[in-house]
Amino acid sequence: MPRDDAYFMSVKLRPMSSGRMWLGDRVVTNLQMPLRVHAVCFAHLSDEPHSELFEPFDLVRFRLPRFALKQFIDDVGAPQIEALRCPTPGTVDPIVGHLAACLLPALEQPEGACPLFIDAITRALSAHLLQTYGNVKFSPPPTRRGGLALWQEKRVRELIDTHLDGSLTVPMLANECSMSVGHFGHAFKQQTGQSPYQFLIAQRLLRAKALMLTTQLSLAEIALASGFAAQAHFNRRFLAANGLSPGAWRRAAR
Repeated sequence: MPRDDAYFMSVKLRPMSSGRMWLGDRVVTNLQMPLRVHAVCFAHLSDEPHSELFEPFDLVRFRLPRFALKQFIDDVGAPQIEALRCPTPGTVDPIVGHLAACLLPALEQPEGACPLFIDAITRALSAHLLQTYGNVKFSPPPTRRGGLALWQEKRVRELIDTHLDGSLTVPMLANECSMSVGHFGHAFKQQTGQSPYQFLIAQRLLRAKALMLTTQLSLAEIALASGFAAQAHFNRRFLAANGLSPGAWRRAAR
């Protein structure tokens, strides 16, 4: 990978028993025992990390620019740090593993990935890495009385309603409200009781219900018209929220 001011991290999604990892010309791992599921390899790119794998593998690799981590720290009002402490290669980190697994559907179908969802996972990963490997102390978010101003809430609702495909990002919404990303997220949740991504899904489901009641569109067509990338995703979300499949709900409502 190119040398720049960023960290490289990979997380194993299945065990691996043979391989080597180098930093420059120095071997830092020469596997004598299997790497477990959710084992991570983590290094700064200036150290020239590279690896040699001798068997089929299943892993997710991340590139973490330092400027993005510093921006996240600024957004949440935490003290800056100089660097992350890279754990021993093979350290098991189930939080990183589960967050990586959450991203797999988006990696498999990037054209249907929701930026609000990607933002949420990225921020969760950043917070975890900074707290675990940077000893960053995050304070509880300050209480914001009243959440968003009326004009801010109105603008955000309009934007989400006209972008149910999920093409908006949290930084875009925060910018529209003239707020930092961190303050916007807290104010939005205080105002609505939901994260921006949860609110987006709820609005998609409301749109889908309206279409099921007022049109003859198929469920696949309704899924796409409501912003879902596929009918299967629509079915799962609808069932989780309503306790009925879309088809059963439609038949009962008519």
